[in-house]
Amino acid sequence: PGTLNLLDDGLLPYTKMNGSTFPAPDDAIKAKTPKVSDPGYTGQILGFVGTQAVDTFDGQPVNFRKTFFNTISPDMGGTDDANMLGLLDLEIWGAPTSAPAYDPNNHDFIYQRFQRGIMHFDKGCGCTQGLLLADYLKALLTGQNLPGDLATQAATSPLLRAAVSANALTATSFGNAFTPGAGSVAAGPSTAGARPLPTPNPPPNIASPDYGMSMFLWNEPATTDRDLKIASGAAFHWQKTVFPWRAIEGAGRGVYNWTEADRVVKASAQNNVKIIARLDFQPDWARADHANNGPPDNYQDYNDFVTAFVSRYKPGSTYGSVDAVEIWNEVNLTREWGNQSISQAQAGDYIRLLNGAYAAAHAANPNIIVISAGLSPTGVHSTSAWDDAEYLQWLFDAGLKGGINYDVLGAHGNTQAPEVDAPLNSLPNFPHPSFYFRRIEQLRDEQVKAGDSNRQIWLLEFGWTSDQVHPSYSWYAVSEDKKAANIVNAFEYARQHWTPWIGVMTVWTLSDPTWTPAAEEYWWAISNPDGTPRAALTAVNAARQSGQI
Repeated sequence: PGTLNLLDDGLLPYTKMNGSTFPAPDDAIKAKTPKVSDPGYTGQILGFVGTQAVDTFDGQPVNFRKTFFNTISPDMGGTDDANMLGLLDLEIWGAPTSAPAYDPNNHDFIYQRFQRGIMHFDKGCGCTQGLLLADYLKALLTGQNLPGDLATQAATSPLLRAAVSANALTATSFGNAFTPGAGSVAAGPSTAGARPLPTPNPPPNIASPDYGMSMFLWNEPATTDRDLKIASGAAFHWQKTVFPWRAIEGAGRGVYNWTEADRVVKASAQNNVKIIARLDFQPDWARADHANNGPPDNYQDYNDFVTAFVSRYKPGSTYGSVDAVEIWNEVNLTREWGNQSISQAQAGDYIRLLNGAYAAAHAANPNIIVISAGLSPTGVHSTSAWDDAEYLQWLFDAGLKGGINYDVLGAHGNTQAPEVDAPLNSLPNFPHPSFYFRRIEQLRDEQVKAGDSNRQIWLLEFGWTSDQVHPSYSWYAVSEDKKAANIVNAFEYARQHWTPWIGVMTVWTLSDPTWTPAAEEYWWAISNPDGTPRAALTAVNAARQSGQI
């Protein structure tokens, strides 16, 4: 059997998908492509690829040739033979079928078409990657999340919604491929050699709601015990802290410095406060462009770090334990993803990162709770940020699945609308759902639609600001007393309306001891930098003691 060329006629021969425009196949280039029957085919085809797939186009470092010839590493291919590796690369991409070309609607994007893939150079991050064409094929076959431009081009294709059509591809079990748990209606009784679907890990058993606080313990030994006692004194069971990857493995791959992490974990254990560990901020060596925060060039490096971290802090460890890990943060913002453009393809990249990290974490500690990255609440649609509800749909489309690559869904609820229970878009000054605390209900709707109704959502940040300094925040600021009332009301609302699917609700935040009023974060805090309470901390203390929340 041969390998399908995904972009051939009859499959995905199209040039417009989800607003992007790709180069069409060039007949002149196709005519020059060496044939398998040609003498010296190996040298001819690899030379042809090297000529057509350039590393520089119109002065831009597109690196199409490097991307092609570095797809299969010697370890993956089991050989150091350059020709053999090149042929394996050819199996993945096929031959070039177009020259590089700008997207006519976005000159930050340059594409080159191959028989089985499309390379995409993004000028914004200077990075090159392959488009997730399988996602578009799935959308074409199922009709789910099918871009309008692709649907228009494929109007006469027999593949259009073939997986759900009663008339298409009859006498086959084709549609079952897109139905979780469905069996084959055509197969015989033998299942010899069948590959079973993975069994999802069971949902964790967590109170609804449970109570957490964000705090800043890293490199703050003088205030660590103070802040943990604030949480435990208020009967809050969880604290969320950033454990920067670069601070632990910054000296080099596999070279770990656990000193500060051990201190934070031990202190939490001594105060009977469970840990949500946010794991991001890659080491400098892990990204060639040295971005402040972004996924590593090799995702296995992150998997290895997660393995080391979760192994060290699993139950029974003499250092103390970590109960939950958040895999990256706000991945719908370019600043949190290596300054790369935010897109549906990029959402698929996050799922790749999550898949590996989830497997690594559960191999190290089967009882660890893996939390998907909390998304930034926003209504923006740009390459810098994307609407969090729509982005969550992208994640589910790309394969986000409870018990397979996440245990609980992370979410953020930093809110502009001043009333906790205000219906979405009900207040004139707040015309988008992302401004509201109840935005979380839209995220829950996406989770339920994806078949994950048995999975909790954990609010990894939520709160209100009292900012009187920064215009970007002061327009929706509330008083300290209103902030206090809102946080208490948020816990009450969640208990009344979101049980049992809401899990830990993490208040943003105890103050970093170094903050001053010049920092916008200062105004979200429920305590002062010296640890004294603001109205919100006093209110939640009283509400927990009285049983109100």
